[in-house]
Amino acid sequence: MWDESARAAFTHLLPAGHEFPAQDSERWYALIEDPAVSMLMAEEDGQLLGFSACGESRDDDSAPSVGEVRSFFVAAGRWGEGVGQALMGAALDSLRARGCTEATVWSFAANERANSFYERAGFTRDGAERTEDVWAHLLEVRYRRSL
Repeated sequence: MWDESARAAFTHLLPAGHEFPAQDSERWYALIEDPAVSMLMAEEDGQLLGFSACGESRDDDSAPSVGEVRSFFVAAGRWGEGVGQALMGAALDSLRARGCTEATVWSFAANERANSFYERAGFTRDGAERTEDVWAHLLEVRYRRSL
């Protein structure tokens, strides 16, 4: 599901000819086994509709009270149906249960659909930016909200 959703959301953002990043199954296993992370899934009738990994922030400038929505994907065919809202609500509840008072999420600056979703969920840009080689150095921006 990650591959399908990520391709639908990100392919048009990547420069022509840039290879789409391969799935890293070891990364997913590490997330599932990490006690600092909760893996949440939305499903209906046994079909995976979306998932989120959330937990301790990985950012060097974050206080221990800041949690991070590390990944957030909804099946491309289910965008706009409320799956994302329910999943984000569960992710924020999970961070609150961990004692977090703030939450962050990173997003591509040019990903208008996702950025609008995060803003509707109460996140605002906090000024932090980064790029990663695997994503062709697309500008990523950090969003933050209080819990």
